Amino acid sequence: MSTPSDSPSFLEVQHQVCVGVTADGFAIDTWLDARAPLPVPEARARRLSLDVLLEQGGHGICLLGGGTSTVRDPGDPGNPGDAPEALACLMPVTLVHSLALGGRVAMAAEWWPPATDAAGWLDATCQTLADWCRAHGIRHIRLAPGLVADGERAPQGFQRDADGLWLRSLIPTPKRLG
Repeated sequence: MSTPSDSPSFLEVQHQVCVGVTADGFAIDTWLDARAPLPVPEARARRLSLDVLLEQGGHGICLLGGGTSTVRDPGDPGNPGDAPEALACLMPVTLVHSLALGGRVAMAAEWWPPATDAAGWLDATCQTLADWCRAHGIRHIRLAPGLVADGERAPQGFQRDADGLWLRSLIPTPKRLG
């Protein structure tokens, strides 16, 4: 008889990935500053870019990996506590127009990987991105060549395109009314 702990899916590492929102800005900014501090002018510019992605106003999104629920605790919004440690990885995604692909494309040129299991987190992040893109009618995802460390182990559904970028084509999710 099999017990839940014997199941391979039970033993797999769970990768929790979500789309960042404006309320996550302080925690992400603190986490980024701890990983890659910048001089004040560049840090301000990075924060402005982050805020644009977190607004989800059509410019792109920011995917967060890890236990990000601590960032969104209804407690004191100005003091997220140990929320920066809750983040494992980060992927900013910009929406760009592609004439070759005939529409908007989700383009990821940066990947802030965790210290361990970077490939697993990248797979989970790309899957969450694919789900988000389908829901928003975006048919293609492109990754910069350097985001995939092992070309033999690309995230699910990605293939090298003629221009060297990693490409995944998607079928949008049908809209439901009512």
